[in-house]
Amino acid sequence: MWRFRFPVLFGLAAAAFAGGVYAQPGTHSELTAIAGQGAGRVELAPTSHDVVGPDTFDVQGTVNVHDAAPNTTFTVLRRVDLNPDGICTGPMWVMLPPPNEQALTTSSGGAGALHFEISRGAPLVDDVRFDVQWRLVGSDGSILESDCLTVQVK
Repeated sequence: MWRFRFPVLFGLAAAAFAGGVYAQPGTHSELTAIAGQGAGRVELAPTSHDVVGPDTFDVQGTVNVHDAAPNTTFTVLRRVDLNPDGICTGPMWVMLPPPNEQALTTSSGGAGALHFEISRGAPLVDDVRFDVQWRLVGSDGSILESDCLTVQVK
């Protein structure tokens, strides 16, 4: 009888003491309106999949927007800073590389999402860290920005 109760009791105890699940630092940020309206989130998932070649960088990501004006097209931009100090000072904003979609359009409810994948070689090789910031520029003049994220190549 006890052999059946022990796994159940152990499972309940483990569930009671289990902590929350948290994303790896540097993999997500809220998007905040610095002009116009809207909010959202950018999420990054660096992988160990070497698409470009050995020891290279591959990341899949999603940009989500809500509370924006209906039918607004947001162009997705990013700036990379190879000095990983948590302060994004990259010199220019660049679009997502092909074959990714470059923009998302919000629904009549003001929400939209875009999935992307970026694969790069040197200098983004295994264990290199870099900063990146995301910006969405809306056709209505809205601008949404993320915090500066420090990402590590797997």
